[in-house]
Amino acid sequence: MMIKIVRHGQKHLALLTALVAMLVAQPLVGHRSVPGGAVADAVLSAICLYMILIIFGQGWEQRAALALILPAIASNFGVYVLPRGVHTVCEVAYHCFMVAFLGLTVAVILRDLFAKSVISGDDVIGAICGYLLVGLVWANLYTLTYLLVPGTFAVSPDIAWRLGEWHQRRALFDYLSFATLMTLGYGDITPIGPPAFTLTWLEVMFGQFYMAVVVAQLVGLKLAQALTRGGPEAK
Repeated sequence: MMIKIVRHGQKHLALLTALVAMLVAQPLVGHRSVPGGAVADAVLSAICLYMILIIFGQGWEQRAALALILPAIASNFGVYVLPRGVHTVCEVAYHCFMVAFLGLTVAVILRDLFAKSVISGDDVIGAICGYLLVGLVWANLYTLTYLLVPGTFAVSPDIAWRLGEWHQRRALFDYLSFATLMTLGYGDITPIGPPAFTLTWLEVMFGQFYMAVVVAQLVGLKLAQALTRGGPEAK
């Protein structure tokens, strides 16, 4: 049965607020204690479930999203309850499912945006949410790459200690992803071999494509709305 929710005009604003708050809070509290980490992961899980409710409009889309996020949540909390020897397996599974879930979410956001004939302020915020989610897709890809091929990144000694803890490592690759997405390149963590090389240039290319195409779509829709409201005199 399709999950239904009353869709308010500020649904994407709530999502954007939650995403930013989560990205800010996770590296500050997630590593301090096991309960703190569990709470941070519970908040992330709640945000993902909220995304299913507001972004996926069709029943089959919601079922597909649930089929991806539920194993991700289970793998995430497996790190807390399973023996240490299987933690890496749980982390690899978590990042694989998160890449698939977040990638599907971005695809649906873009599809819905390009299908619109009228744009609202909340739709613009939704496009910003999509941009943040693109960064999180690649952050999970970078973390997965590090787990499988550790020598593919060079990390400054000042921040290398962050790779040893679950939440700090995720926060570090979030930082790498958004720095790459914005083409900043501070050099404190850099790819030094495949497949990190390929992931990096793909993220830069996709980020530029996202900005160019999405902004063009938003501007085009706003111009069309202005012409429609203005009538013949505006043409």
